Amino acid sequence: MTVENFREVNDMKTCPNCHNAVGDTDTFCAVCGAALQAAPTQNAPVYNTAPPYGANAAGGAPVKYCQHCGNPCDVNAAVCLKCGCAFTPTQPVKVDEPSIWLRIACFFIPVLGLIMFLVERDERPKCAKSYGMAALISVILQVVFVVLFYIIFFVIFGVVFSTAVTDYSYYMMML
Repeated sequence: MTVENFREVNDMKTCPNCHNAVGDTDTFCAVCGAALQAAPTQNAPVYNTAPPYGANAAGGAPVKYCQHCGNPCDVNAAVCLKCGCAFTPTQPVKVDEPSIWLRIACFFIPVLGLIMFLVERDERPKCAKSYGMAALISVILQVVFVVLFYIIFFVIFGVVFSTAVTDYSYYMMML
């Protein structure tokens, strides 16, 4: 380490709370959130001209913008390094896209579709509706096929039986 590098390291600004290195323009520590300079008053005007979360005009790493001052900050930052406003924690978004394989399984096993509908109707309503519809369509088709089977069976059996009875009675009369 040269003397010049030693001076640069020693002249670096550090957080008074956690003693981590901070930038010269930072007003708050990125690690612990402690104020490095006087914080702005809470009555300061709020500028909501910031782009939405994740937008980055430069095309680099995703950033989030402070709702108070519009400063671009790291996505994982807890506080804005410029004004010190805390970011509200974001909840992960649950994907509500039904699986094609589960829909097929619910079609062939309607009880599974009913169970999946009841389990997921509050948290993932689109998935629940899809699984329930697959089970319902399956049950309706099964009922239709059973009714058609019995109708066809009795029609064919009735024709055959009536023909046999007619033939039998014809032969009995001939005797």
